[in-house]
Parts: sequence; structure tokens; C-alpha cells
Amino acid sequence: MKKLLILTIFMLALTFSARSQKFEITPQYGYQLGAKYNYYGGYLKLEDSDQYGITFSLNPNDNISFEFMWAQQNSSVSIKDYINPIQTTLTDVRVDHFQFGAAYMFGYNEFRPFAGLSAGWSTFDPERKLYDVSSYFTMGLTGGLKYFFSDRIGIRIQTQLLMPVGWGGVYIGPGGAGVTAGGSILQLNFSGGLIIGLGD
Repeated sequence: MKKLLILTIFMLALTFSARSQKFEITPQYGYQLGAKYNYYGGYLKLEDSDQYGITFSLNPNDNISFEFMWAQQNSSVSIKDYINPIQTTLTDVRVDHFQFGAAYMFGYNEFRPFAGLSAGWSTFDPERKLYDVSSYFTMGLTGGLKYFFSDRIGIRIQTQLLMPVGWGGVYIGPGGAGVTAGGSILQLNFSGGLIIGLGD
């Protein structure tokens, strides 16, 4: 499903670029800070991890960019609870973030600061099948800088705040004792990548 979605976006990108739109493909790598959600008996914690992904950007003019981003992090979830007061790793987890959004770019030279908003979803896929795969609506804020060496090649450096809504919910302890933690978490990441420009 994920590969099909990315392939579909890529094919749409080629279509848009063929119609004289400016289009950018940016493979990215970065670091995702961990996040903690406190509840009445302790906390759940998503650990720090590296992150990689790709951003597709369609630029109808010099200032506006419509974007799709996919990023993946391979992390783990830990818990500290009154039942077990020592922080314990529950499972490794793969997190995929999918975001659709828009960014506004400032300036007209090779340095282009930008800021943007996005929305989409995040999927948490635990390695231990004791826990369910779950997806949540996610909002995002992005800011950064593009620097262009030429009309076709540049670099993108950014920071992004992702806010999955409703993350949490695990079962711990013997006999399947349940502990649920619901709400929003904040995930801050830093990344950079090479911009490859297509179209006019």
C-alpha cells in the first residue's frame, strides 16, 4: 500500500512536470526526537531515532509550494508504570508519516527560507504482534531553508513538528492488564536532503 501510494505520487509528479510546472524531488535523512505521553499511572515513551524519507514539491509559482512527504522512523516504545516502576521496552516499532501540505518561500535569490503547514496520518506498526497496528490523524508545522546551486540542484534543510492526535494505548502486566494513554504527542525532527528539480 505504501509503495503504491509513493509510486502514484511520483507518476503524478512526472505528469505535472511535463506540463511546465516546477517540480522538486528531495530524498531526506534526519533525526527524530523522542516523545513522551504521561498518564495517571506513569508514561509511554517513543524513543529517539533516525529518520529517512522523501518530499515531492510542486511549485506553481516562485513563492508557493504544494508538497507530499513520506518519512519513516524505526524506534521503540517504552513504559514506566506504578506496576513496574522501572522503564521497560515494550516493543520496537516502525512509524510511517504521510503529510500533504503547502509551504511559502521567501526571497528570490538562491537562498529560499520557507514555512509550511501540513496534515495527514501516522501509522505505528509494532514489531511484537501482541500490539495492534494503528493510524492517527497528524498535523505538521515545517520551517527551513533551500539553497540552490543551479536551477536543477539544491539542498533542503528543515525542522518539522509532527502532532499525531490520539496516539497511545497499550496492554501491560500479567493476564493482559490494560493501560490506555490517549491524546496528542509532539514529535520534532531535523532533516536535510538533495533537491532535484524538474520542469520549467
